[in-house]
Amino acid sequence: EIVSDVDLITAGEKVGMSESTLLNMLKISPFTYGLVVQKVYDSGSVFDPAILDITDDDLKATFMAGVCNVAAVCLEIGYPTVASVGHSVVNGMKNLLAVAAVTDITFKEAEMIKEFLADP
Repeated sequence: EIVSDVDLITAGEKVGMSESTLLNMLKISPFTYGLVVQKVYDSGSVFDPAILDITDDDLKATFMAGVCNVAAVCLEIGYPTVASVGHSVVNGMKNLLAVAAVTDITFKEAEMIKEFLADP
């Protein structure tokens, strides 16, 4: 009689005859058969099988991280590029709104900030 948990087998170990008989008596079939891919060879290159699991979302995320890095470097050194132009426009607008907030200069976009500063 088994009154507590007993580990009969663990993953990766060979199953002996007595364990196999006991598992068959309990009608348990924990066996799976298949190949475990360790390396992939393609056109003269050898790489890990994890490369096969890359999705389009992974590629997009990696590409966008690179674009963010390019934009950050370009903003820091003051070199305009397609990647940094959106940030440059927004930063320019922030500067214009800051100047309009402390001076008498006004334009349509600055009116909301002036109204908020006048009556918070």
